[in-house]
Amino acid sequence: MQQKTELDRIREEAEAKQRAILFPDMLRSGRSVDDFLWNGDPRAKPIQRAGLALFGTLFLGMASVGVVLVFTQDNWPGRIFGIVSGLLAGIAGVRYMRNAFRRVTREGKNHRTPRSQ
Repeated sequence: MQQKTELDRIREEAEAKQRAILFPDMLRSGRSVDDFLWNGDPRAKPIQRAGLALFGTLFLGMASVGVVLVFTQDNWPGRIFGIVSGLLAGIAGVRYMRNAFRRVTREGKNHRTPRSQ
């Protein structure tokens, strides 16, 4: 058998990365992004943390709009909508901000990683 050249290896890597646009591969990639958003990663890169903090800030802004709706609406359906939407956006925003600022855990004999808990 002939050894793969460096060019063949690069071509195969590029094809594997481009395969993520097809439906089953897209689901697999989306699942990892959803897992990162909701559970966080203590070993995330700084740009990922910055993006997640920006996303969390967006949701906290939406929560503040919900709070403003509660105080400006005179009717009860408007107030209930403001409370529910503000609460849901606030929960998501706080969760995303918490995940954005997670610390790297120490590896050692008596330390457990967040994923093994």
